[in-house]
Amino acid sequence: MHIPTGQEFQFLKSVLLSLPALLLATYVLVQFGVPHLLQANRWIVFTLLVLGLAIFLFYARVKWLTLIQYLEHHQVFQIPPSKVLKNVIRDYATVALAVCFYIINDYRVKQSLNEKLIKAKAEAEIKLLKGQLHPHFLFNSLNNIYSLALLKSEHTADSILKLTDLLDYLVYRANLEAVPLEKEVQLLENYIGLEKLRYGEHLKVNMELDEGTDGVMVAPLILLPFAENCFKHGGPGPNGNFIIDLALRADHKELVFSLKNTKKRSREDKEINGGVGLQNLRERLRLIYPDQHQLDITETSDYYQVWLQIKLNTNGKI
Repeated sequence: MHIPTGQEFQFLKSVLLSLPALLLATYVLVQFGVPHLLQANRWIVFTLLVLGLAIFLFYARVKWLTLIQYLEHHQVFQIPPSKVLKNVIRDYATVALAVCFYIINDYRVKQSLNEKLIKAKAEAEIKLLKGQLHPHFLFNSLNNIYSLALLKSEHTADSILKLTDLLDYLVYRANLEAVPLEKEVQLLENYIGLEKLRYGEHLKVNMELDEGTDGVMVAPLILLPFAENCFKHGGPGPNGNFIIDLALRADHKELVFSLKNTKKRSREDKEINGGVGLQNLRERLRLIYPDQHQLDITETSDYYQVWLQIKLNTNGKI
């Protein structure tokens, strides 16, 4: 067993006697100086506090060294200030290191909390946006069925059946974090099929759908608003036909969707960049695919066109 020498014992006494001052200075900085002064940008007061604690450590070191000398030699010696200053610098370096560890840990805790708050806020906003989308979609679909009922169309019952399938999707899948892309495509086809019942032979739909979408997962209701907006603002062109060109290509790395439709001649001078559907979709894309998507909307005198690209994760999920 190692027995401390005289110098080691003296060093130990010096450290132990100075320890209360170090703990007190660290406590004051950590519990008061950093949270109430430094983080509040009260730099002048914080600097004065640091200087005050340095003077306190210097004074405490002088008194404790004097006490050690007295206990050993039973008389008071004059302590050289230069020696005390070196010790104070060492003491304050210890205090500063402890404060740095506290600041780093506090930053990590706050960063983690901030990330959780951001995620919770995004999830709440997405739920709110979905809640806005469902009534908007249902209102448009019921209007279509109402138009068929007024005309006593034989397709009324079929349109109600299609709407039932759509509502089943909204109730049981729309609140999921991700759904298979083929289900989104099926939803899109059902919606367009519902609109075909209303427009009849005047609606010409050209669909190019990539068959290699197995296992690709996307956020629900990410394509439907484009179709809604298409029928809301589009219409028969100069030749009397309502033409829609739709294309979808997707793999486990990206999704590319485009939709082009003719315009209603009575709405040539009106823009489509607003509206609940597109505003809703823009916000959802921003929250679900931040820095992972690109949405372009083009309008001419004859047609509207949208182009969407989404970068997916390597596993094809959001």
